[in-house]
Amino acid sequence: MRSRRARSGRPMEPPRREAVGRRLSVTAARCRRATSDITRWLSRRRRIAADQFLRGACYGAGTAVVGLLAVWLQTR
Repeated sequence: MRSRRARSGRPMEPPRREAVGRRLSVTAARCRRATSDITRWLSRRRRIAADQFLRGACYGAGTAVVGLLAVWLQTR
């Protein structure tokens, strides 16, 4: 088995365990932070989303009532 060499010609050393563990902990911290940021963003906008849903349902119900009224008037 041939060992890989860096561009300088020296054999490449495997990454140190401390550096790998540190990189993983930094990555985990970033993921945790991103998850908490997304959760906070969603909780702040939950009320806005509920208001939009209610408004859309009201518009839909109004449109249905007007449409049924128009059909009823045309058939009379």
